[in-house]
Order: sequence, then C-alpha cells, then structure tokens
Amino acid sequence: MPTQAQKTKVACVGNSVTYGAGIKDRDVNSYPAQLQKLLGSNYEVGNFGYSGATMLKNGHKPYWTKNEFKQSQEFAPNIVIIHLGLNDQGNNNWPKHNDEFIADYLDMITIYKNLPSKPKVLICKMTPTFSGHHWFEEGMRENFKAIQNKIETIAKTANVDLINLHEPSYRFPEYFPDNLHPTKAGATVIAQKVYGAITGDFGGLKLPKFYGENMVFQRNEPIVVSGTANANDEITVLLNNQKVTTKVAKNGAWKIIMPAMKAGGPYAFEIQSKQSENINFNKVYIGEVWLASGQSNMDFKVHQMQSAKTVLKDSLNPNIFVMSMDPKVLGGHVFTKEELALCNTNDYYKYSAWSNDNDDVLKNFSAVAYAFAFNLQKELNVPIGVICNAIGGSPIESWISRATLEQTHETISMLNDNWKNPLMGTWNAFRKTENFGHNKNLNARHPYDPTFLFDSGVLPLTNFNFKGVIWYQGESNAERENLYARLFKMLVADWRMQFNKPDLPFYYVQLSSINRPNWGAFRDSQRKLLAVENTGMAVSSDVGHKTDVHPTQKWVVGERLAKVALAKSYNKSLVFSGPLLDYVNVMGNTLEVHFKYGEGLKTIDGTAVKDIEIAGEDKVFVKANTSIKDDVLIVWSEKITNPRFVKYGYSSFTNGNIINNSHLPASTFSNELD
Repeated sequence: MPTQAQKTKVACVGNSVTYGAGIKDRDVNSYPAQLQKLLGSNYEVGNFGYSGATMLKNGHKPYWTKNEFKQSQEFAPNIVIIHLGLNDQGNNNWPKHNDEFIADYLDMITIYKNLPSKPKVLICKMTPTFSGHHWFEEGMRENFKAIQNKIETIAKTANVDLINLHEPSYRFPEYFPDNLHPTKAGATVIAQKVYGAITGDFGGLKLPKFYGENMVFQRNEPIVVSGTANANDEITVLLNNQKVTTKVAKNGAWKIIMPAMKAGGPYAFEIQSKQSENINFNKVYIGEVWLASGQSNMDFKVHQMQSAKTVLKDSLNPNIFVMSMDPKVLGGHVFTKEELALCNTNDYYKYSAWSNDNDDVLKNFSAVAYAFAFNLQKELNVPIGVICNAIGGSPIESWISRATLEQTHETISMLNDNWKNPLMGTWNAFRKTENFGHNKNLNARHPYDPTFLFDSGVLPLTNFNFKGVIWYQGESNAERENLYARLFKMLVADWRMQFNKPDLPFYYVQLSSINRPNWGAFRDSQRKLLAVENTGMAVSSDVGHKTDVHPTQKWVVGERLAKVALAKSYNKSLVFSGPLLDYVNVMGNTLEVHFKYGEGLKTIDGTAVKDIEIAGEDKVFVKANTSIKDDVLIVWSEKITNPRFVKYGYSSFTNGNIINNSHLPASTFSNELD
C-alpha cells in the first residue's frame, strides 16, 4: 500500500464555488470533497477556495493576498486545479482591469509550475453565471464571455490543459439556485468533470443514445460519428468499406467525419477501441434523415390516426426506419419526487429502438412523421430515417437554447421567471402549477420551462446530420402570435447554428381549426413566417375539429409536408402549396386578390368563398361577396365603398374553401398588417 507521502496531492484553487459556499455540509459535499471520494485513497485533495476571490491582482478581493494562496503552495501539490474568474466579471473589476487578466493568470500558473513539487497545472473555464443574476444585463453577460475567451487563450499560451466546467453545468440551472453557486448535485457535476481531466477515465467507449441497429445516416453528405471514450484512446470506425481512425481528446470526446456516401445498405457498422470493448451493429443504412419535432400533434401516434388499421396493413414500407424519443414523465398530475428527479437534461427522454416493422415502435411513432416519410420514400426510393422528439403541450420557448434566449430582455424575463409569467401560455402555466403541486419554491425544472427540451432533446442530436426538420407546434403559444413569430425566428436560427447547417430546411404545419380564441390570427402569423429563408408550410385548417385539438386526419398533413420537402429539398416538379396571398389591388369598390400557387383557383365545393371579410380604412370588417376570374379572387361588399383590407379563414374554426388545381387549400390570410 502507498504511504501517506506517496499520495498524489491535488490542490483545488478557486473562489466560493470551490470553497462550497451555500452547500450543506460543504466539508463532504463541496466539489473538492466529492473529487476526493472519486479519486480514492491514493490521492489527497485540498480545498483552497476563498469566497469572493478574484484572479485580478487589482480586483476587489485578489486571491493573491489570501492565506489560501500561500497554503495551496505549502501543500506541495502534484496537481493544481485553478477555477477563478467569476468574481472578476463584475463591473467593479472588469472594465478597469480586463487588460491585466491574462498576465495575472499566467503569473499564477508560473508560480505553481515553479514549486518544488513541480505540479501539473490545469485551468478551468468558469462554471455558469445564469441570467437570473441581478447584474447579468448590466455588463456581466458580456464580461463573462470575454473572460471565458481569455481563459482559452491562457491555456494555449501556457500550454496547460483546459477543463470546461461550463459544460454540462450550463444545462442544469436547477443546480445553481442563486444563479452562481452550485448545490451538492452541481458540485457532483464539477467533481466528475475534474476527475475525468485528472485520470482520463470517462467510462470507456460510449455512443449517443440514438445509435442502434437499423439507424440511417444521411446520404451524399459527410457522415459524422461521435461519442466519448477514455482520454488518448484510439477509435476506428468502419462503414461501407471506409475506415477512419482518430485519437480521443483529453476531455474524452471524439468525432470522426467519414466521406459522403450514396444511399444503400444494410451495412455493418463497427466502432473499435484500443482500450474498451468494441461496439458493432449488423445493419445500418444510408439514405435521407429527418428530425420531427414539436408538440402533441406531431407526437400523435400512428395507431391513433384516422384509418390507422389500413395504414398499418397496406402502407408499411420496409425502407422507412423510425425512432421515438418519448418523455419519461408528462401529464396532468402532481409529479412524485422520483418523477421530478427525471426532469433534467440527462434523464427526461427514453429512446426507442430503430424500427422498420409493424411493431410497437411504429404504432407509437408520430403519424405525421410516418406519413411524411412514406411519401418521401415513394418518390426517392432510398432508405428514409426519422427521429421524433416531440413533447405534448410543449411551448416553443422550451425548444430554444439558453445561449439564444439570453440575448434579449424579453426572453431573459422568460428564463428568469417561468412561474405564471404573462409571456407564457395560460395552459402551460396551469399544467406546471398542477405538476408541481402549486409549490412555487420547488428547486426543479419543468419540461415546459424555457430551454428544457432543447437541453434534453435537441442538444444530444446536434452531432448527427439531418437533412432537415419538420415541425408541428404552436397550440401552446396561440394566445400571442407576435411573440411566437419572434421566438420562431429565434428557434430556426438557433437550430441552424447548433446543427452547423445555415440552410437547414425547416418545414412546418400551420395550425388547424378549432373553436379557440385567436387561432385565425395565429395561422396568419404563421403564413408570414414563410419569409424566413428555406422554410415551407403545410396548411391543415381544412382537417381540423371544432372541439378536439388533436384532429385525426394526420396522413393528409404528413403528405402535404412531404410535397413541400420533395419540391424544395429534392427539386421535384410538383405543386407543393395551396394558394398563398401575393398582393391585393384596389379596383374602385372591389379588391382583386392575387395568389402564388393559385393556378386553377376555385372552391372545393363549387359554392361561393366562405369565411371571407372586407373592410375600409377603419378596419371594420363585414362579410364579403366574391367571384373568381382567371385565378384572381374578386371581393366586394355593398356596405364598403372604399375597400382596403380583406381577411380569409380568420374564424378560429374556419370553413374556408379556396383550393387550387392540386386540391391544396389556401392559407388563412389578411393584408391588414402586411
């Protein structure tokens, strides 16, 4: 057995996060104490944290002047972990002394390196400062980023290892109740990260949870294969007669980019490790891969849709491979302690296997996404893979990254107070209150909280290459169409950045019809979102239900989304949209409404146009008369002598009946705010 003198000494240098401020029984629960347990008896870990300490020598509380700095050197460490900078970000320090930060940090590294014990020095990117901190929008947001960037520069300059404590801590705001200091659980995350950096032990070869038999990789684009393994391991990937090898980084991450391949399969897929057991799959495919996301109408199951028995009997296609990511907890009940524990970034989703068979996976897969895939496969004749991560009831803000939501005051307000915030949907606020037993003080995240579903359901997929996204969501945000429009644009830009595909196709479903307030205006706002580049919209207002928010005619919706994708992503020559408002001409006491995709403009039942209104400058709308001539809609009313505005399909449950030659329905529209 090693003697006390032979133990490897680890000095944890830092501020209150290292010290363990706010953690009950910090002597056993701070990150250095938990690190000691992980490292075991061959190590001796010293906690030299000092609350409030700055790295800056001219900061308000320099670590340099504290006894802990002296004690950490006298400890004769073999390893030094430095985590400083959080207190330097304040406006009482950073604006005046930011130019001194790099030099001060390099001086400290040199002092430790020159100790007689000649320790290895590792420095840390800072743990998060969350947006609820009262100085966040007063410069701290920008100062924090500047310090993180400087720490990266320092690591390269000093040639020391860098531990990124920001990730995954940033995905666990519930572990930082005061927006700065971790709980015991947060300290566990930090300790595990430092343990991996010291030992190189990351649990051996692991792949993302969605990898499996029958998975599909995107054709004709570089194939990205990624995972984790122990530091400095050598990973080799073999697929379709291609072989690529890489070395695992010190942080345990590895990524291999294989050359683009044509559609085909099945192929054997093997991931080899020099240090761990290999992982082998017998059958994987190369084809077209899509992500289906949103809320309950995207999650609506194949076995629930209209004509489900016929679909499951006659419309199965062995070249379609589907995988569901389903919630472990959801519904209208008080969450148990065990269920609350599942509401975190790592544990919320359960992953099905990939399937191309008439089994429970397919029966419980998204009906819209399966219809979409079926119609794609019929035209493209290649394997189609779809992952669905939709969550019933989810608002759009839950799908956007924290980094994006932190950029505007409006969305920071949503991040900081998501308990009945007036910007949140009424139903979502009610459901959260119900699930939390009306206990506002629970230190837990709810699946509908801003960023939650991004953290748990999107981020894990971002190293995978999707052709595009299909999206059916908005029911939970329909009360506020202008806010939704801003959030939708954020979402699309955010996902394109996260997936590193600036032109990632994003095709969405316009909400259907139901007798709920504001759905007409909301549908029109969705029409206007077509101005976002590389988007497309499938109209569903004609297959809605007066009282049921989950209409069952999902095959029609998926088929319409497929038409959009085939035309816009695969350059197929077909009509993919119903009539869309182009412009309105004022012709005396009538309006001439011109459409895009209006060839063969008519009504589906041969009667007059329904649910259409007209108004003058006063915007007082009345029921309109109509006629159709040469694909132009003529609108007038004897009550309006100087018409300016027209509305169509604005009733929440609309009986609007305009179609084109391809029998695709016209979108709800108005020129009132165009």
